[in-house]
Amino acid sequence: MASSALALLLVSGGFVGYQLSTVRQRMVTDLSTEAEVIGNECSAALTYSDKDAATEILKNSLTAKKDYVAACIYQGTNQFAFYYRDQAVFDLPGKPGGNGWTFDFGRNQLAGFQKFPNEDGAIYLECDLEAFYSQLKDYLKIIFLFMLLSLAITYVFAKQLQAIITRPILHLAKTAKVVSARKDFSIRAQRKTADELGQLTDDFNEMLGQIQERDQALHAANEELERRVWSRTQDLQMEIAERKRAEESLQQQIARISLLNQITYAVSARQDFDSIIMVVLQQLEDHLPVDYSSAYRYDAETDTFITMARASRSRLIADELGIPKVVAVNATLFRDCTKSKMVYVPDQRSVSSEMAQKTAQLGLLSAVGVPLVVEEKVFGIIVLLRRQADGFSEAERDFIRGLSAHISTAVRQAQLYQDLQKAYNDLRQTQQVITQQERLKALGQMASGVAHDINNALSPIVGFADLIAKNEKNLREDTLRHLGYIKTAGEDIAHIVSGLREFYRPRDERESLLTLNLNKIATQVVDMTRPRWRDISQGRGVSIQMKMDFDSALPDFIGIESEVREALTNLIINAVDALPQGGTITVRTRADERPSTRHNNQRMNFAVVEVSDTGVGMDEETRRRCLEPFFSTKGRHGTGLGLAMVYGVVERHEGDIEIESEPDKGTAIRLFFPVRAIATSDTGNLQRNGKLPSLRILCIDDEPLVRELLKEMLEQDGHKIETADGGESGLAAFQAAQERNEPFDAIITDLGMPNLDGRQVAAVIKRESPDVPVIMLTGWGALLKEDGTPTPNIDAVLSKPPKLKEIHDTLRRLAKKKSPRK
Repeated sequence: MASSALALLLVSGGFVGYQLSTVRQRMVTDLSTEAEVIGNECSAALTYSDKDAATEILKNSLTAKKDYVAACIYQGTNQFAFYYRDQAVFDLPGKPGGNGWTFDFGRNQLAGFQKFPNEDGAIYLECDLEAFYSQLKDYLKIIFLFMLLSLAITYVFAKQLQAIITRPILHLAKTAKVVSARKDFSIRAQRKTADELGQLTDDFNEMLGQIQERDQALHAANEELERRVWSRTQDLQMEIAERKRAEESLQQQIARISLLNQITYAVSARQDFDSIIMVVLQQLEDHLPVDYSSAYRYDAETDTFITMARASRSRLIADELGIPKVVAVNATLFRDCTKSKMVYVPDQRSVSSEMAQKTAQLGLLSAVGVPLVVEEKVFGIIVLLRRQADGFSEAERDFIRGLSAHISTAVRQAQLYQDLQKAYNDLRQTQQVITQQERLKALGQMASGVAHDINNALSPIVGFADLIAKNEKNLREDTLRHLGYIKTAGEDIAHIVSGLREFYRPRDERESLLTLNLNKIATQVVDMTRPRWRDISQGRGVSIQMKMDFDSALPDFIGIESEVREALTNLIINAVDALPQGGTITVRTRADERPSTRHNNQRMNFAVVEVSDTGVGMDEETRRRCLEPFFSTKGRHGTGLGLAMVYGVVERHEGDIEIESEPDKGTAIRLFFPVRAIATSDTGNLQRNGKLPSLRILCIDDEPLVRELLKEMLEQDGHKIETADGGESGLAAFQAAQERNEPFDAIITDLGMPNLDGRQVAAVIKRESPDVPVIMLTGWGALLKEDGTPTPNIDAVLSKPPKLKEIHDTLRRLAKKKSPRK
């Protein structure tokens, strides 16, 4: 009946599916037809933009059709006319979509769009699925009644057949069950009918007869087999006894091989001598087994055995016997072990050695000592003890002798591995240092290419700020301070460009150093960066607190002020960037005494400045790479140069840097500057008192702002200045002055100029008037100074941006070569 019901269900399901598909297709066709009819009727209304007529057409067309819920006519992309069933409010689409109709059973609707032919318009129709669901219910009722009637008929028909078919089959099954339970194959089934089922009963009885004959034959064969098995068992018992003895010997060998494998695997996972020896002793104590195991290192100079390791139980025995850590070789039984020979003592009671007697009294009678040899040199021994006399068989002694060779090889490999690891670590550190230096060198070379343009741009900023501060008498104090910040920032930028080139080299001993106070510099940097950490942050709605904790007894140190200020500025800006949600930045100074890695761990005094924040922090990978040039976690907003420049500053000051950071726990960076007495060579150019006499000076530069700056700076010192905007005009001015018999006392010229550069200008001037000093003022001044080779026809080289003091000192020095003209 189940199969019949399943067949009926499948047929009914197919019928319902087909009918529902037909209904859905008919609904879509009706909807398309209705949309086409309404479109034809609304053609005139759309043409004349008559919304009322279109609305009336929708109402007349759809009111009688209860399935239609809502409709909308669009003119272009705008809604034109609407229809709602029962005045309900629907969320109609704002603009028409593509042609087509969509069933949405979740929302119980069929909806879609259809564009009007030859018109700039479309219609949206939406109807419910009540008719669809009504037909589905009717189909389900029909199927239910059809299946119920079919199953009832099937049940009556099956009941009539049961008496004819199943009763003989049940009789056969009952007979088979009785035969199986009693193991009596003489039982037979009774034949009930003369049809096929009766023939099946006869065949079943014939099968039972055949099984009965075979069972009797099998019983007789079984008795014969039992007699043969008993006879064979007697023979096998003798063979088993012999094999058992052989298996015991084989099992011992297998156990020793297994132990050797375990020891080998355990040793292969270790690369240090102590752990190798310890794991071997523990394996021997647990699996050989032995009652005492110990390893000693042989010291040939003192002729002693020094304890290296003991297994767990052996340590208790050694404590009980009071065995010392260092034992003289002559006080033991193992002198021959130092000659690469194995020693075996079957019974220590027969030996007069004091230590042998002690161990024998504790019940440890037999002893084995095996040497450990590396490169034909004994470096140690292993001692094994057992309680029974002659406790180590010859096979076990051979195993122990072979094991010692494996241990010696493992120790040698461990030594080679440790040597290789040390060499690898040294190589890796060297490689990291070289890689870092190459990166810094590349950064310096890149900075050299932009140094000239940056210095030209900075020259008027620094120079005019200096002139305003010097000449304007009625400036407020905060204005003077701001001008000082402008000048300092400009000089720092120039020094940054120069410093980028210097990452890859140590500080030149000829560089001018000053005595610096970290507290003062840190205060200046906090003030200069105030707009960044306070004003700009507050404008974004972020609160950043700045805390300063300065050591009043902090010692001064010698260094380059602009570099230290630059480093602190970078650290504070990085701390601000690490506080996107606000937080606290702490600038702290202190004195510290610690070993210096740069001076063979000699203890030195340091002036320390620390900048810490409560920001996002860094993971270990970022912390390890943060000093690399161009490495940045800020994406397009970061250059990756900030901490690299800080590293360069610390390197040139022969200091140290420490970085502590964890994700979400903030970052602390400490800079250590060594406190040293300033050397005579570090004092820089000596100040000279007195004022220069008035000089006639020609300034040649293709940058207008630089020319104007030089003119104002020098005229305020009482000099007479003439300017030229290039090499050609400069030579023309020089030659015109020579013809007027009013030669210049000095020439200041730029290096990079179009058509005629500074070197060519100097060559012509020196050829016509060798005693006129020529000063090269250029953005590449630092490069020319570092080159170390004399520049032809140039008496002095100064770097941009120009500094009044440097120009003043240079003119004073060069003016001695030529008498100034009045």
